[in-house]
Amino acid sequence: MPDGYWFMLVGLVSFAAMGVIHKLGDRYSCSALNISLFTMATSCVLSLVYAAISQPASLSSWHPRVPLIALPFGASAAAALWLFQHGLRYGRIATSWLLINLSAAVPTGLSVLVYHEPLSLRKLGVLLLIVISLLLLWWDRKQDRGKGDRSGSETLSGPVAGAD
Repeated sequence: MPDGYWFMLVGLVSFAAMGVIHKLGDRYSCSALNISLFTMATSCVLSLVYAAISQPASLSSWHPRVPLIALPFGASAAAALWLFQHGLRYGRIATSWLLINLSAAVPTGLSVLVYHEPLSLRKLGVLLLIVISLLLLWWDRKQDRGKGDRSGSETLSGPVAGAD
């Protein structure tokens, strides 16, 4: 099996574990900011250890532009993680996680617009499937809200119950 598949599998398991741990933090009513802080600190330490073991020369000689890329990337990752953890209290984890995965459409679209990458038939198909997925999520959410409204009106007593 090529090395790329191992990275993909470990990444998949890691993302799945991260989702479960996020939900666990939500169940224990942990502060979203603290979870994000410790997550980012742990990832920083693990990244440094990995770089020190696998490529020690990378820690002593790096291009000055690296912080210009890494700092906004780290800030974006930290903000996304904090907002995701904070948003779990208001929605379902399955929906939240699905939206995060579907957000891959943003860099794909931007790469076509900003870097003028060719829009292949495969990319176009994936982007269309993402739009369809978002529409189905919206429709499912609308159905859930409709069920909640009807069940709430049936329990009301008095002359205005169910009146529009």
